[in-house]
Amino acid sequence: MLFKNINFILVRPQLGENIGAAARSLKNFNFENLRLVSPRDSWPNKSAAYTAVDAKDIVHKAKVFLNNDQAVSDLDYVFATTSRSRSINKKIIDLNVAVKIIKKQSSLNKKIGIFFGPEASGLTNDDLINANYLVNIPTSNKFKS
Repeated sequence: MLFKNINFILVRPQLGENIGAAARSLKNFNFENLRLVSPRDSWPNKSAAYTAVDAKDIVHKAKVFLNNDQAVSDLDYVFATTSRSRSINKKIIDLNVAVKIIKKQSSLNKKIGIFFGPEASGLTNDDLINANYLVNIPTSNKFKS
């Protein structure tokens, strides 16, 4: 899998600390492309860099966009994460299927994006318009965030 072709997109992230934590997670798994759509706090954000620790490079090179359309304009495939059923015409696939598609498409040099929603509410149905697939990542029934 070509990790350089995979972009993690945080939509309206609410706290710089969470952006920094996401950057650390990306670096732990050899990913490096972080995109932010309308972060609530000003950007660049000292809290994000502080929390990122040794993943500051990912925070510093994160691309910031005003809206989802801009964030995905150069991508070939877009996946959006969801923990709930939706009333829209999008195919919901499980994580294993998503990984297979991502591996195949990234190996063909296709650029991939994966949307993650705001901490408090997740992605709205409008946020899902640009997604080719919705991905359900199994989480606790008691805490889906």
